[in-house]
Amino acid sequence: MQDELESLKFPIGKYKAMLDFNFSRTVEDIRTLESFAEALRNSVKGLDKTDFKKSYRDGGMNIAQIIHHFCDTHTYAFLRTKHTLLEENPSVKMYEVAEFLTTPDSNVLDVKDSLNVIDGIHAKWVSLLKTLSEEDFKKTYYHSSRDKDIILHEHVGMYAWHTKHHIEHIKMAKKNIKQKGKRVKDRKSTR
Repeated sequence: MQDELESLKFPIGKYKAMLDFNFSRTVEDIRTLESFAEALRNSVKGLDKTDFKKSYRDGGMNIAQIIHHFCDTHTYAFLRTKHTLLEENPSVKMYEVAEFLTTPDSNVLDVKDSLNVIDGIHAKWVSLLKTLSEEDFKKTYYHSSRDKDIILHEHVGMYAWHTKHHIEHIKMAKKNIKQKGKRVKDRKSTR
């Protein structure tokens, strides 16, 4: 039972930190971030409002909450990147995902605004990342809830994993919708 819950929570596996800098891996992670906004929009094409209420597992975020979570988290990630470039090992602002999910903006089924923010943040973040040197990617920030320094290239890798992790959750939720007899309509994107 615990193994089944773990595989639902982490369908692509838990994130594994790679602390040694590898420029080609970082370039690959940047490409993942660059294609993410479009991949996310494609993952929710054809869903209607009732579909956005569906979750990939009992107790998990619904599809709309996943999208709002991406918006919040990746906005923070972009800002952490900027602080890391501008300050010596800054202590970055922390937040609790569960608390953020309680605000009204994280509980609306219309995900248009969050998708638009994700488009903009990722375009800006990727543009910044593409200008960085190898030395820039070795800069760090302090993560207080983990009580450790996070290397910028690892930060990028962690968020590349994060995009794949939750897009898989959306796919799982869509599969649940289909299995329960509700046909996913092929409609225009929520853009």
